[in-house]
Amino acid sequence: MGMHVATLSSVSLVALLGAAGVALLTWYHHRAEAGLLGWAAALLLVGVGVLLLGQRGPAASFALRLATDMAFVAGFAAMWMSMRRFNDCTASTVRAASVVAACTAVFALLFTLAWQAGSSVRAPSILFSLFVTGLAAAAAWEAWRGGRRDGLRSRRIAALAMTGVALARLVRAVTVGLQAAGVMAADVVAIAQGYALYATIVFVLVVTFGLILMAHERHEREYAQQFDEEGGLR
Repeated sequence: MGMHVATLSSVSLVALLGAAGVALLTWYHHRAEAGLLGWAAALLLVGVGVLLLGQRGPAASFALRLATDMAFVAGFAAMWMSMRRFNDCTASTVRAASVVAACTAVFALLFTLAWQAGSSVRAPSILFSLFVTGLAAAAAWEAWRGGRRDGLRSRRIAALAMTGVALARLVRAVTVGLQAAGVMAADVVAIAQGYALYATIVFVLVVTFGLILMAHERHEREYAQQFDEEGGLR
């Protein structure tokens, strides 16, 4: 039994907006964690994609499909940059925004070329899933790489959940490819895509929880270090 796309999109949008609000609130208390601000922006971008997805039907226009997928790509590119900023709080906001814009522009170009080449709708769909898979995998690597330097235990939550996002999008790409090859029926693919979207949103929320824990854990570690240094001076 598949999931109702409109209902799933509505619930996902509310969850993403709530998570963005929590990320902003955490950033308000820990201003040094610039990655949280970027993460909130990423959640809002993904929320725009989810909102547009709820308006999209089987006969959606090229413009609507492109706008929906661009919002998702921009959101996941922002997630990748947010993870990088967790590793380096001094990283420039302008540079991060430039990378997000560049990733989105490259995707839009490839998507347009695939569409104009006369390929089926499945080709741009596979391209989109593989693009998001790569961005999610890059974000997972940043979370894992940072943990090797600062040793924050909560980084494992973010890294594993982001890996889950990458796997969910990869599964979506594989199922669409199998449909194009005539191996898998369209109704089965539709069910798989619904569950892939559900898994993606759940994993993104888990990553948000992990990032908030990372901010608190880092703050507590810095506070303990400062306390020890002040105690030593006495």
